[in-house]
Amino acid sequence: MSARDALIASVTGLVRRRGVAGTGLNALLEDSGVARRTVYLNFPGGKAELVAEATRLAGEGLTAVIRSGDDSDPVQAVQTFIDEWKAQLSATQIQAGCPIVAAVLGRSEAPAAAQAAGSAFGEWQTILADRLVRSGADRDNARSLATLTVAAIEGAVILAIATQSTAALDDVGRHLVEVIKLHLPA
Repeated sequence: MSARDALIASVTGLVRRRGVAGTGLNALLEDSGVARRTVYLNFPGGKAELVAEATRLAGEGLTAVIRSGDDSDPVQAVQTFIDEWKAQLSATQIQAGCPIVAAVLGRSEAPAAAQAAGSAFGEWQTILADRLVRSGADRDNARSLATLTVAAIEGAVILAIATQSTAALDDVGRHLVEVIKLHLPA
């Protein structure tokens, strides 16, 4: 793994657990094992630039998860997204949340990261809305259902960390499937 990749992996993990404000340079250096100089060689803008790039890449990774599978099945996309979050939460003993949400909350320290987060959320909504339309949903309903889906799943991730249980993801998934099916042709 290159020093750049090590920095991105470290900052993503730290931001998921501590948030942007709680992720200091010393913790990043210790976690990544790179020298301070390496941060600025790879990211001249420092922590803010590093967090923005990590957010962009994390968004792309989650976008790929949502895109995977049958391109015309919105129910499968929802279940895949939920399963991914359950796996990620399980891998961190339900300690690390969504780096995209963390980037939004860290807007004051890393505005470009918050912008990247907004782009990721928009991409997820577009993918889900397009799948809903291909499945027969009305375009306006598809857009709002996609917004509901992203908001509900991301909220369930936060609830999972708060309660130390992934039950909220199961509940949200079950009800999102019910709501989506109500808006598709029989």
